[in-house]
Amino acid sequence: MADVIGRMPVRRPPVGYPPAPRHRGGVNTGEVSLHRESAVPRRSAVLKRAQAKTKPPSALKERERLAKFDVPFFTITAILLAFGVVMLLSSSYAFALREHGDSYFFFRRQLTCIALGLTAMIILSFVDYHILQNKKIAAIAATGSIVLMLMVRLTNAGVSQGGAERWLKLFGITFQPSEILKFAVIVVLAYIAHKNADVIKDFFKGIVPLALFTGVACVLTMLQPHVSGTIIIFLIGLTMMTVSGCRISHIFFACLCFAGLAFIGFELLKSRGYTYLDDRILSWIDPEADVTGSTFQTYQSLVTIGSGGWLGLGLGNSRGKFGYLPAAHNDFIFSVTCEEIGFIGAVLVILMFVLFVFRGFYTASRARDNFGMMLAVGITAQIGIQAMLNIAVATNSVPNTGILLPFFSYGGTALTMQLAQLGILLNISRKAIMK
Repeated sequence: MADVIGRMPVRRPPVGYPPAPRHRGGVNTGEVSLHRESAVPRRSAVLKRAQAKTKPPSALKERERLAKFDVPFFTITAILLAFGVVMLLSSSYAFALREHGDSYFFFRRQLTCIALGLTAMIILSFVDYHILQNKKIAAIAATGSIVLMLMVRLTNAGVSQGGAERWLKLFGITFQPSEILKFAVIVVLAYIAHKNADVIKDFFKGIVPLALFTGVACVLTMLQPHVSGTIIIFLIGLTMMTVSGCRISHIFFACLCFAGLAFIGFELLKSRGYTYLDDRILSWIDPEADVTGSTFQTYQSLVTIGSGGWLGLGLGNSRGKFGYLPAAHNDFIFSVTCEEIGFIGAVLVILMFVLFVFRGFYTASRARDNFGMMLAVGITAQIGIQAMLNIAVATNSVPNTGILLPFFSYGGTALTMQLAQLGILLNISRKAIMK
């Protein structure tokens, strides 16, 4: 029996368990309690390490996501901006040499604005966009933009060009207040929609404050007169009203009010001698009606586009920019683009803008809150609408209203503001919810 017992395996306690108590002379020495007390912290430490390993990865991914830069969106913007600079140089050097004696006059100024805009974009991409979600900030944006727009018409600081008074010169710097007003509209409407999210379907608390500020902005822009700016602000407001969740019937009623307001505004402008509206409608209906007069610009735009064919004449080889096509480096830079890189190149440019809008709305769909979503929608809508209307004007799909092509056309205020707003969009993407 003793031999059998000696050959039996000894059962040892599992690792981590306290040793069995030892008795001396039938008296418990109390070592059991000491061992158990020392085992508690050891087991809790093991438990904490296990919990850390099994921690849901969402929190870790979220921290990693907050530190990332939206590379695809920035890449799309960089491509559009780089190609836009090339086309600006190509389309402006002849006019710059003739008017200023320097072929790189507009090119150098555009590079300065790009540097300022990119700096603002990078800085704002790291600044929390919720700083704009403030009643005082919204009030300052609304009041400041309105005051600047009134100064254009009511003070000597206003600058006229081409029959319109759209610029303001302060402290030696000339800028376009309507570009600042566009951003103010986006901020104010995003704040109102976020604040009234629970009652957005109510008529007086939902659509009325949104439509009211949009209407004020449209009236101020029309007084310059700036038809294209008015249309863009109205479409930005309409887009944000729709996305905010307002009732369709309320939006339709607001559109009727805006249509009546536009009719009154056009009649007032005609009564004050602004006949260019009729001329532009005539150019849209029949570009060949007066090719040496009122329809000259639209007709030359179509001729320039048609000269490019499928593959274009090559970069720098446009003929329309040599005095044939007015505003070749501004409103009609897309026509020069079509002539130099052809139909295929023009389609690629349009696709890049489509990708830009898609990525912007994708960012809006992943925004952390309603305010960020509305900001992203407004900024994306502004760039997309402006690009769409400029291309439509150049191809005579809509009447000529003088709209700049984002990232391409010469315009310091517009380009700087657009890049700065993209910094806010990048910040919204940085803080977006993981999907």
